[in-house]
Amino acid sequence: MSSHEISYLLLGHVTQDLTPTGVELGGTATYSSLTACALGHPVRLITSYPQDFQFPSCTQLEIKRTQCDCATQFENIMVQGKRKQFCYSQAKELIPDDIPPTWKQSNIIHFGPVAQEISLKTIRGFPPDAFLCATPQGWMRSWDKEGLVHPVAWEWAAEALPLLKAVVLSMEDVGGDEKKIDELVRLSKILVITEAEDGARVYWKGDARYFPAPHIPIADSTGAGDIFAAVFFSRLYITKDPWAAAKVAVQLASLSISRKGLASIPTTLEINQKMVEIIKQN
Repeated sequence: MSSHEISYLLLGHVTQDLTPTGVELGGTATYSSLTACALGHPVRLITSYPQDFQFPSCTQLEIKRTQCDCATQFENIMVQGKRKQFCYSQAKELIPDDIPPTWKQSNIIHFGPVAQEISLKTIRGFPPDAFLCATPQGWMRSWDKEGLVHPVAWEWAAEALPLLKAVVLSMEDVGGDEKKIDELVRLSKILVITEAEDGARVYWKGDARYFPAPHIPIADSTGAGDIFAAVFFSRLYITKDPWAAAKVAVQLASLSISRKGLASIPTTLEINQKMVEIIKQN
């Protein structure tokens, strides 16, 4: 099946990221949806952001936007070599009524919350045989009155994970806690833990495999995990093989860190070249 025939639905907030050079688009909704476009999918994005928020144009991308007064806004500040993240505002929650009935029949459904904007009820609103996937970082964070982001327990993980075909998290999302990873593995069909420039671990059917990343100088790692997730979910749907999907996803996510901002999203040409390289290696 060609990727041009496989529809990709993504739910999550497009964000405003405050950076030293100004405001930039961010969030899983941005990086994953544009990566899915580059992969050749017809992409549908359900999000919430203000009227004056401009999103990059893409011929195969449809957006359903819930109007709100402010966007979800983040800022990352480095303090003594450690990242402090702040969330200053939040767009509207995405609810089941926001999803057009025909979009619920999309081939791949990717939940990409960044700020608790998607509930369990929304996940349960899809057909039982739907190919549901998630990058659940936004269910594992909260913030105080100053906006300082801190980790929280994903209280309904045990109810959501069995509904999902695959889940992608970073080592940072779980705070490096191997016990937490073990619990997530127990509940998940397929679990991927990305480890920044070191690559990724994939857990499937009682087995775990490590996929190292090529050494590439880092210009900006923002969005790399979201790029990985879109590639992984796409290849998993097509091949039904998480090991093969991870090989491609690691290569393209690694390539992305050599560029900054939305320029990190792989082009269709780069995707095709990596596919050919991996085939030749095998």
